[in-house]
Amino acid sequence: MSIFSHISVFISLILGLAVVHLLSGFSLILDTRKESKTYWVHLLWTFNMLLTVVLVWLSSFVLSPLTEISVLHFLNLLAYSIVTYLMSGLLYPVQGEEVTNFHEHFDDNYKRFSFLGILFVLVDATDGMLEHLETNLPLDIGQFATLGVWLILFTCSLFIENRIFKAFVSIIYTIGLLGWLHSLIDTGVLSW
Repeated sequence: MSIFSHISVFISLILGLAVVHLLSGFSLILDTRKESKTYWVHLLWTFNMLLTVVLVWLSSFVLSPLTEISVLHFLNLLAYSIVTYLMSGLLYPVQGEEVTNFHEHFDDNYKRFSFLGILFVLVDATDGMLEHLETNLPLDIGQFATLGVWLILFTCSLFIENRIFKAFVSIIYTIGLLGWLHSLIDTGVLSW
């Protein structure tokens, strides 16, 4: 078993927990026994985090040819998956009272979610630099531009509680994810 395979199993477990959490939370909304008030921005973030998990997992494939991975890179990959899981966890309660108003739930957790978004950007930027150094792949300027926009938006989200701004951030994040998906196709990780 290669070092990449060994490490990716552990990282995949954490990312898999995020997917299970998001899908379990979404099933709460679909449960007809409970009347719940949905919020489209919350639903878009659910989609965004599902796609983020998939893209984080797929993006790690560029490490597959490596015969060794630095401790820093391993810790960064671990942080990457943990922050992604925690962001997913804030969208739906882990335990306690069942949420019936997802708009209120989202608003109550939005600052924490935005703080984790800042951490996600920093971890992703570090991952991009480490991948560049360890795989000799060129720096993806588009990745860093997108991360810069996300960093600004998540930082502003700590101070701006406007509903229109929250919707704007979720849409811009979605566009960035679609760009990330496109870059995976361009680099040959995925193909049509």
